[in-house]
Amino acid sequence: MSHYDVVVIGAGPAGLSCGATLAEMGLDTLVLDEQIHLGGQIYRNVESTSAAQLEFFGEDYAQGRAIVQRFRKSNAKYQGGAMVWQVEGDGTVCYSCDGVSKQISSNYVVIATGAMERPVPLKGWTLPGVLGAGAANNLAKEAGLSPNGKVVLCGSGPLLLLEASLLIKKGVQIEAILDTTPLIPSFSTIKHLPRALLRTDFLLKGLKILWDINKSKVRYLRGVSDLKMLGQDKVEQVECTHKGEKVTIPTDVALLHFGVIPNTHVMRQVGCEMRWDTELRYWHPVCDQWGRTNHDRVFVAGDGGYVSGAVAAGLKGDLAGLEIAHSLGILSASTRDEMAKPISAKITKDKHPRPFIDAMYAPRAGQYGFENETVVCRCENVTVGEIREVISQGAHDPNEIKIITRAGMGPCQGRMCGAAINELLAEELESTPDEVGYLTIRPPLKGVPLSEIAAMSFSEASGPADLFKNQK
Repeated sequence: MSHYDVVVIGAGPAGLSCGATLAEMGLDTLVLDEQIHLGGQIYRNVESTSAAQLEFFGEDYAQGRAIVQRFRKSNAKYQGGAMVWQVEGDGTVCYSCDGVSKQISSNYVVIATGAMERPVPLKGWTLPGVLGAGAANNLAKEAGLSPNGKVVLCGSGPLLLLEASLLIKKGVQIEAILDTTPLIPSFSTIKHLPRALLRTDFLLKGLKILWDINKSKVRYLRGVSDLKMLGQDKVEQVECTHKGEKVTIPTDVALLHFGVIPNTHVMRQVGCEMRWDTELRYWHPVCDQWGRTNHDRVFVAGDGGYVSGAVAAGLKGDLAGLEIAHSLGILSASTRDEMAKPISAKITKDKHPRPFIDAMYAPRAGQYGFENETVVCRCENVTVGEIREVISQGAHDPNEIKIITRAGMGPCQGRMCGAAINELLAEELESTPDEVGYLTIRPPLKGVPLSEIAAMSFSEASGPADLFKNQK
């Protein structure tokens, strides 16, 4: 079994920065990612994209090149196309690459899996032609592709508006932007404005996006509700309520976005302690200032720990690297702290606008419509009505719902439905998501052939059966 000082899972800004920090100190570091190229989702394909594409996606995207170049120079090892399917608190990692599964060991594991778009089940969201705005952005970065025909963007958040502005620049036919953000900002939003004004450069970027949208004359409706995707074999219309009136807009493509949440799947499988954020309505791991979890040898870095954006994610990766280097005896506590000071100061500065943004785009009450016919679990085609039925019969735990309905048992293992099941159960029991709990995540995290597991090389003290012996 190969052994490393540190294994980092994820090659976005946090994973690359952490990997570079560790390798620069002489530690044997391996970074794993499912993508072939470095950069994660936010900096997807940044290393090999054209100068024209760099200019098109803007300065924030182009900054990813410096992070990638630093990583390349650090001599950290990188394995692209690696699907991690099990992680243990003792530093053991199992992953599949090119049809072969391997088990490796490490002194420390850093989970830098980033954030994911918040899945919000809506009527018709499984129709062909309906996809996430982030998916459309990834296709543009990876292959230069844009949606064909009429496009409607639906949801809330700065990334929805950013994607709209990029599509406008590309000349895509946008029929409408249907924004669920309330028309009148809440008091909690306004009270955070003074701190946000400390980063006028950041706010000006947002105003520029809004200006571009307004200048384009694209139909932009704010404060919409009751979103529905309508059609027979594909999406044909988007329906919503705006100022008390029903609005129906013909479309060929519907792009959905309701903000981003930490991608906690790997952390849950390891057994990291999780905490519910009542304002942002998402789960996140409990970590110290360095990213250390309740498992001493497991760290979390970047937006997987708490969504703060790409710049802060990279800096948090640096902090995790410093603490691990200290734990391995490379840095003294005083040297670690001295090196961390400017990094922490940059994080504080970068986060000035974050409370304002979080309050403005906080998930609105009732954003999960939960109509009985709406599909919650896309993999197993389980509807809201089916889940409500088993709850009424006494299933008051997410795992009971999973066993009875198979919701969360499909290929995505609950990534797309776990949050919605959590919210639906809390609503039906008149409780809260943190009270009702979440799905238990077990290995393999993603589908892997049994033949791969059977062909793996193990130490003399273990075998295939030992992979799952600690699972509840």
